[in-house]
Parts: sequence; structure tokens; C-alpha cells
Amino acid sequence: MEFHSFDIKDKDYINSFFGEHHYEQCDCSFNTLFLWQHAYNTVWAVEDNILFIRAGRGDMAYFMPPFEGEGASFKHGLEVIKQYLESQGKPFRLMSASPWVVEQIKNVCKHTYTFEEFRDDFEYIYKTEDLIRLSGKKFRMKKNHLNSFLREYPDYVYEPITLENMAEVKEACAAWFKRHGDIEDEMVSIQRCFDYWEELGVKGAVIRIYGRIEAFSIGDKLNDRVAHIHFEKANPEIRGLYQVINRDFIMHEFADTLFINREEDLGISGLRQAKMEYHPDHFAEKYNVMLASNE
Repeated sequence: MEFHSFDIKDKDYINSFFGEHHYEQCDCSFNTLFLWQHAYNTVWAVEDNILFIRAGRGDMAYFMPPFEGEGASFKHGLEVIKQYLESQGKPFRLMSASPWVVEQIKNVCKHTYTFEEFRDDFEYIYKTEDLIRLSGKKFRMKKNHLNSFLREYPDYVYEPITLENMAEVKEACAAWFKRHGDIEDEMVSIQRCFDYWEELGVKGAVIRIYGRIEAFSIGDKLNDRVAHIHFEKANPEIRGLYQVINRDFIMHEFADTLFINREEDLGISGLRQAKMEYHPDHFAEKYNVMLASNE
């Protein structure tokens, strides 16, 4: 296979393979793969009308499940991956397999593969309406934070990110990372997002308090049903600010969707707790796939 890095000119072509199914996973999206390719060494190839995505380095290299185009064979895609990894002297490893993919593999290759739940990589899927309204007892604490902010800063401003204010947003982003520590991979991803803003078709917004940008959020649609929040940053010293940028951004940009994907928790306990406090409707579950021991 001839692998390529993700280039903006390939966006429509690559997304055409994801369009066969309404994936909820954010890694089944050109934008995510393009923005984070440096962090995961992600590359792609197409063979026999099947999209193959390889990531990782050395013995930790892995594939995502094959994405077959119209008329292509999913089973053949698995065989191509298996043969490629064997030729490289590497173990067979698929990651980011959804429950639907797991069932497909079981149906076409009985007893050939084993499956391992990867909870740290489960993506949190929330009802759009829940994140906008924050209704009911389960959201009481979030609603209290929100109301506290609204009382303290009644004149705050919600403002979409545009080419006109992007330079100021970049400065606010750099300042956030300077205050809260360098997360190099994420900084690179956000900068790439700004550099290809119009081509990616993302949306973004900021919250201003007394004219100063104190929070920003960036997202897009995975499909007509699901929106995805790529990045969200806020001044943690301002009570309720995260609740406001979360609510307002979704309310203004993605109110026509059913669900919001807010990504995984990476097994970080504090992040898991924070995500669970918003009461996800369900998860985009992911599984690792290996060859069974009798192979």
C-alpha cells in the first residue's frame, strides 16, 4: 500500500468513505484525522476502493477498521491489513472498532479475532437538548454555575470566530496555554485548525467579558445528527464560564443536531468525572481487535 499524510485537498474524497455509515466517532472524520495526524503518526491509503488508516509507530503501529467504498468487501479489507502487518513483521492490531464493526468482523470471520473493550477511548455522546437546557435535578449543579455567571456578568458577549477576529482568538489561545501549561500536540492541532479554517468548514465562538476573550470553542458536524466539539478552553477562575461557552456555542451553532460528541476521557480520572457530570446519553464504544491465539 502507498500511504499518504492527510492533505486538505483530500477532504471530500476521504469523507466519502465515512459517508457510507453515520458514524458517531470523531476519528471517523477527515477533520479530526487531519488536525491530529502529527500526534498519532496517522496516514492513509486506498486500495480496491477501501480506505485504510494506519497510526502509531514501530511495534505499536495499528490500523483503524477498513472503510469500504461502494461495492468493496469489508472482509477483503481485513485480509489486506493482516497481510500488510505480517509483511512488516508486526502483530495484527485494529483500534477504534465500533460495536457495529465488531459484529461485522464476527459475521465474516468467525473465531478468527478477539475483542477487547477500550473504555478509556469511549467517546461521550450527549443529547443536544440536555446541554442547552440543563434541565432537571441531575443538572442542578451545572445550572447553578451557569446562573451564577449570568448574575455576575450579565453583559457578557457571545461572538462567532471569523477571519476578522481570528488573530485576537489566536492570542487568547496562546495565552491560555501559557497559563495552563504547554500541551504541544493540542497547540499544533489548534494552530492547524486556524490555518485551514475555511477549508475545514469548522465553526467557533468566543465569550468576551469586559471586551476580553475568556473562553472559546471550536466544532463541526460529523453528520446531520451529531456535532463534535474539537476544542474548548475557558478561564477556570471564572465560575460558570465553561457552562456558558458549552451551552451558548451548541445553542447557536448546533441546535439542529440530536447529539454532541465531546470525545473521550483518556482514562484521566478528573476528566472522566467532569464528563460524567454532564450525564451522557450513551457512548461511542471502541474495541481493540487482535488475532485469536489459535491463528
